[in-house]
Amino acid sequence: MLKAERRNYIIQYLKENGTVIVDELAKALDISPMTIRRDLKYLEDNEFIKRTHGGAVLHDMLIEEVPYNKKTSVHLEEKKKIAKFASELIKEGHTIILDAGTTNMEIAKRIKHIKNLKVITPDLMIALFLSKFQGMQVYCTGGFIQGTTGSCLGSEAIDFIGKICVDIAFLGTSSVDFDKGLTTPSLEKQRIKQQIINSADEVILVTDHWKFGNRSFAKICYLDQLDRIITDKGIDKHTLDQLNQLGVVVDLI
Repeated sequence: MLKAERRNYIIQYLKENGTVIVDELAKALDISPMTIRRDLKYLEDNEFIKRTHGGAVLHDMLIEEVPYNKKTSVHLEEKKKIAKFASELIKEGHTIILDAGTTNMEIAKRIKHIKNLKVITPDLMIALFLSKFQGMQVYCTGGFIQGTTGSCLGSEAIDFIGKICVDIAFLGTSSVDFDKGLTTPSLEKQRIKQQIINSADEVILVTDHWKFGNRSFAKICYLDQLDRIITDKGIDKHTLDQLNQLGVVVDLI
């Protein structure tokens, strides 16, 4: 069983049983307890589970959003590299969507000099940041503001995005699974991201490699609906081979 499959198995097992024991899981999967402990550490570091003495329980973050202030410092160097590459795809005269999230905030920091640029975003903090700079038009989708993330949610945001056409959408996600595609913790986020995909000529996923091999609550789209993925070089070879088989352009930064 591959690493990503094993971690998904652990999460599914926890959903069904509520708890896992390291030794029992190691025996069931015919691998060493040390390997299971490494998997549990990874899942805990990414806030999917909570480790206990000798095992783990499911973390409620599988169905809740990670607060913005927790995400800003997580894998920051990877996000900066991804954002630098992504920002170089944005040209004068473009109309773009920056999805909510800390990676797209890093993109925003690198496009403030571009003239005649239209930026649409459901992220209140991105909108406020870019609104200070001359030469671009910034649109915030409106809607209910999720206090923990600064994201705009609800029918107002969905309707706004549904009325526009953009050159490029830079999409974020909580998890990437090869069977279910992109997933997110909430149905509200799911609907907005689906509308973003429908409104764009080109859809680019910007995400660090830690998101791969994981699954959240609500399915956004399958991976072959993406035009491009920009991620970091930490991605494993098997995952990269799977992406290449789908025909999606992958940029490793």
